[in-house]
Amino acid sequence: MKLPEAAGLMLATIARLITGAQGHWYGSPPKAEQRIYFANHQSHFDWVLIWAALPRDLRTLTRPIAARD
Repeated sequence: MKLPEAAGLMLATIARLITGAQGHWYGSPPKAEQRIYFANHQSHFDWVLIWAALPRDLRTLTRPIAARD
C-alpha cells in the first residue's frame, strides 16, 4: 500500500470513528461511473464524510470540488 492510499484509509477511518458516518445506498448502489455527491451542510468537513462513506475502490476515483458562495 502506497502512502496516499494509507493516508486516505487512515483519514476515512478517523472520520468514521469520530462521526459515525456511513453510507446507505437505497436504490442506487455505488458504481464506478460519473456521479455527483452533495452535502446539505456548509462545512468544509462534509466532503471528508461523503468520501469516507464511499467504498474503498471508489475513493481513489472521487475528487472533491466546491462551489462559490
